[in-house]
Amino acid sequence: MKKFIAKALLFITVFFVTLVVSSRVMNKGNSNLTMEMGAATLPVVTLQKEDILYNELHGYLADMDVTYQRESITVLGENRELDFVVTEFSEPIAEIAVEVRSSDGSRLIEHTPVADYIQEQDLITVHTAVKDLIEKNTEYALTIFVKEEGGREIKYHTRMIWADNMYTYEKLQYVRDFHEKTFDKEAAQSLTKYLETNSKGDNTTFHKVDIHSKLSQVTWGDLKVKEVAEPAITLCELATQTASFTVHSLVSGGDRKAPTYYFVEEYYRIRYTADRTYLLDFERTMTQVPAVNSSLFANDKIMLGITGEDIPMVESEDGSIVVFSVAGKLCSYNVTTNKLAVLFSFYDTENMSNRYIYDRHDIKILSVDEGGNVEFVVYGYMNRGRHEGEVGIQLYRYDSNKNTVEEEVYIPYDKPYSMLKNDLEKLLFLDKDKRLYLYLDHTIYEVDVNEKLGTMLEVVQDDDALVISDSHEIIVWNEDNQLRLMNLKSGEKLTISAGVGEHIMPLGFMGEDVIYGIAREEDITIHEVGTVFFPMYKVCIKNTAGELLKEYRQDNIYTMDISIEENQITLSRMERDEDGKYRETTPEHIMNNMEQKTTKNKIVVAAVDVYEKIVQLQVRSTVDTKSVKVLTPKEVVFEGARSTILESAEKEPLYYVNYAGGLEGIYLSAQEAVSRAYEVSGSIMDEQGKTIWIKGNRVNRNQIMAIKEPEKVEEEASLAVCLDTILKFKGINRSSQELLDQGQSVLDILSENLPDVQVAEFLGCPMDAMLYFVNRDIPVLAMLSNGEAVLITGFNEFNVVIFEPSTGKLYKKGLNDSTKWFEENGNQFITYFE
Repeated sequence: MKKFIAKALLFITVFFVTLVVSSRVMNKGNSNLTMEMGAATLPVVTLQKEDILYNELHGYLADMDVTYQRESITVLGENRELDFVVTEFSEPIAEIAVEVRSSDGSRLIEHTPVADYIQEQDLITVHTAVKDLIEKNTEYALTIFVKEEGGREIKYHTRMIWADNMYTYEKLQYVRDFHEKTFDKEAAQSLTKYLETNSKGDNTTFHKVDIHSKLSQVTWGDLKVKEVAEPAITLCELATQTASFTVHSLVSGGDRKAPTYYFVEEYYRIRYTADRTYLLDFERTMTQVPAVNSSLFANDKIMLGITGEDIPMVESEDGSIVVFSVAGKLCSYNVTTNKLAVLFSFYDTENMSNRYIYDRHDIKILSVDEGGNVEFVVYGYMNRGRHEGEVGIQLYRYDSNKNTVEEEVYIPYDKPYSMLKNDLEKLLFLDKDKRLYLYLDHTIYEVDVNEKLGTMLEVVQDDDALVISDSHEIIVWNEDNQLRLMNLKSGEKLTISAGVGEHIMPLGFMGEDVIYGIAREEDITIHEVGTVFFPMYKVCIKNTAGELLKEYRQDNIYTMDISIEENQITLSRMERDEDGKYRETTPEHIMNNMEQKTTKNKIVVAAVDVYEKIVQLQVRSTVDTKSVKVLTPKEVVFEGARSTILESAEKEPLYYVNYAGGLEGIYLSAQEAVSRAYEVSGSIMDEQGKTIWIKGNRVNRNQIMAIKEPEKVEEEASLAVCLDTILKFKGINRSSQELLDQGQSVLDILSENLPDVQVAEFLGCPMDAMLYFVNRDIPVLAMLSNGEAVLITGFNEFNVVIFEPSTGKLYKKGLNDSTKWFEENGNQFITYFE
């Protein structure tokens, strides 16, 4: 009997070993092996200014374009000292080095190993100095290299400046103090002098709090929250007086045994003076981390808590599957089977250190089918896993039957998440044949997911040349005065042409129907400053089949622009009189009578005393909370790589508007960039990584003293005199009148004669925005409606200084009067930046 049992056990053992080996052999090269996502392994580097840690940097294993690594700026000490700490390292550190390059990364200034550093268990402290090879008040690209004993080299990027009188420590101290006092209601009483509490503040939600909120909102009301770890302070922008910061922190509240966690992000913009510090702007966003268990449900609701109402949500056609993304977690709930699956997240309850909760990535849900299978994209910085330490676009598929997620294609990117997000929010669409369409670096790409092959479809050369429907299904671009329409869902294409002697412009969408305008060639005017006047005598709406749904036209009435809000189109119009002159007239409103799409699952908001507004996802039926099953999918393992590299296109120079520690937008037009940066109190960077404009960063008074009144009034046209004055100021003597007579525009004349600067027009930008250039000793040319031109050459607290060639006078004009004067003349400005 014993021999029989022994033989039986031997047979069973051999059988299972054979089964395992066979399975591995069969699975070799296939996608059937699974595992959990790999842990985060890269160390964190944080800069230090005396006793304050700031600029928490996360490492890159892939090469990045340092020109665009602008999310933080590090300030050197008086003798170029550079202090930082290295934490959370999983492997022993073999070497640390510091590299300094020009701001555009083209010129290597130094690459120096750090000779000495102090290591105490899991903390490395570095005190070093940059070599005497840099200039003061000049930004550089700083990269810190950390090499592990295993040979892996990790790079950490920040901007760097060596400057006097920046008061960096005092500004950091103010932000840290303000942040800490919000958790102490008694100490927070001193914050009231910084707040601008008024009716603009929304005191009904903790999700968004700002400088206009009541002190009780700023101090968390009755939530009784506390910080779980030290906050991460980032210095985003810095000038002599002003600075911008973000503060990221993790707080908890509620039951001590089962606390509720919240991600908190704060934005500060301050102005420092010797007398006091002024809070120019303050915003705080609070987002609840969802509890992935039965407590997430109540009746027919998924309780998302304190978060925004704009929750990304996609459901299957019958509503039985609803997929939603909140606080960096992508979840799928099956109403029929009562199963909740967490499809993706870089963090979980066991892994909530800064390496895991670092939030420079986003999730886009692409499709959900009746079987619960989900296509989605994760894009941005990869905190962990196969592509840890890279920035890219990762397309995943969730297989509901196997409860697995699998990477289908990966597209690497060498610029930061903020730039990736700005573009992919415009276009990211997957069709039924597994073609992924995306907008990146002003280019439309098509990626064949099965073949791992990317194709460039169109390079967009103008900010207004491309419009995309909200669903991302329809794209329209202007090519050779024809509109090319492409239905990405069906693959259908359509061309819309203007008539003979006409020009066409895409304006937007009403649902999936394209709106465009037509202008007659004889009505289009190119002004001397280079701006185009494009009055559209008719506005049309067509569907994707090419059927004309509506045409708006009225005698002598011209549309200049449109705005679309929900189901209403507003036409901004001008009227032409008998003399051919245009003047503003009342706007026209066109209503959309299309039925709004309804969903079987929907986002609702409820008011709860302590928590104020909370967000809930109402599902189509009541949830049995006792039988909810939570699934954690495994990731499919595969051999080799599934990457595709997209070819870069030649394109026009771009302008990057930065705000609140991130990228607000990318523009081909300097004019559009300044308008937006002025509106949001941001800054602008050019392609070389130089800051060309920043709101609020100017002194109280400045005048370009080299521009003086002429001894006699010139007989030439005022525009030619202004151009001659600008060129002479730059050391160049030209007869601008001759060049104008030859048909050259203002932009042509300045660009050709000033090759080392960037010349730009700023039509519609406020005068106040132009004073930034005057502050830097750059004159600003202004055109008047009567054809005359003047120069702005100075300003103080009450006046601007204007050079008027028609009278030969250099005189002061009140700020308010000047602002109104230039507005009445169309705010037509031209200047340059270096």
